[in-house]
Amino acid sequence: MVTEYAYPVLGGISEHVHFLSAELAALGHDVTVITSNTSRHERAAAQALDAENRELHGYRTVRVGRSVPVVSNGSIARITVGPGLKRRLARAMAHADVVHTQGLAPPVLSLLGTKISRAACTVGTFHTYFDGGHWGYRLGHPYVSAALRNLDRKIVVSQACVMSLDQYFPGPWDVVPNGIDTTLFRPLEAGEPRHAGPPRILFVGRFDPRNGLHTLLDAAKILQDQGHDFEVQVIGDGPMRPYYERTARRLGVWDRIRWEGLLKDERPEMYRHATVLAAPCTLASFGVVLLEALASGIPVVCADNVGFRQVIRDGAPGRFVPCDDPVALAAGLAEVLTDAALRRDWGARGRAVAEERYAWPIVARQVEDIYREVLDGAPRRRAVASGVAGERTM
Repeated sequence: MVTEYAYPVLGGISEHVHFLSAELAALGHDVTVITSNTSRHERAAAQALDAENRELHGYRTVRVGRSVPVVSNGSIARITVGPGLKRRLARAMAHADVVHTQGLAPPVLSLLGTKISRAACTVGTFHTYFDGGHWGYRLGHPYVSAALRNLDRKIVVSQACVMSLDQYFPGPWDVVPNGIDTTLFRPLEAGEPRHAGPPRILFVGRFDPRNGLHTLLDAAKILQDQGHDFEVQVIGDGPMRPYYERTARRLGVWDRIRWEGLLKDERPEMYRHATVLAAPCTLASFGVVLLEALASGIPVVCADNVGFRQVIRDGAPGRFVPCDDPVALAAGLAEVLTDAALRRDWGARGRAVAEERYAWPIVARQVEDIYREVLDGAPRRRAVASGVAGERTM
């Protein structure tokens, strides 16, 4: 499993890599995650996590090169740099039967792994959605196309990714969604006490403009002026934190915001005790935070973007509001905060959807099926061809 993103770096791809690797290991596969070295101040935490993942989750981690953050697609991406990177990566991949590259937007570690793979099965998963064209794919099209020709199968986490990528790299594509650990992310059990205090609005995401924390802060001001009782728990961090803190003070909602920072192990419990997830993100390829909320049995109020529509559909409950619209977001949150019956209904229905569609054992089996089809020389099944508007998941 070759990826720019792995723990302790937090985010959707890191979550995907961890849980997929752990589930494949539980199925009996010998799994190695190849990623980059983190910054110096994160190195001790990375080593501890690597040892923990080996002992508890059954997969090993090999680190090559050095991870460098860069601004890309309205967010903070990462690329791997370092001397002898190709040679070191080739050595780490040398004995693999399957090479699975993750997050093929940054043109370094994952693309390099795709290009140099000599495994019997080489597949790649794309997690990226972008509006319109993308300068990086236009500029680097010859290099990226050459690397992707080495893929036996191209996987995307949603039809939204196909909409973005197919103009540059025609399919067919296999659509396999992100998964969720439904044991880790679960509702409060009967008799399990809920934390005391006002209703909790939960926000989870990096402090990138596209994640919309500014919209939630404006909505919090509206809810406060309307007399609602609540607090906002913010899980995340980033360079924009001083700006958001100043905004909260300027709006007069500072006392209602709990800045929790970057959290990993504590997150499932915080979901269980939340009243509602607010997800005002304007650009997404899927919506892992939505899965975490559904599995935890809490309702979702989210921005209406193409990625979130891959999750909140076909019976999955939630309230869409227009992007960058604090008035609509406040109205959606107020509806959930004041309607206990709605919260119970959405919570039960969301949990059922998470278990039936997105539990990691189900998703990992879909990925394993693709590996076996390639290794056995079986014909492609359940793929989405270029230009197909509807989504057929495996």
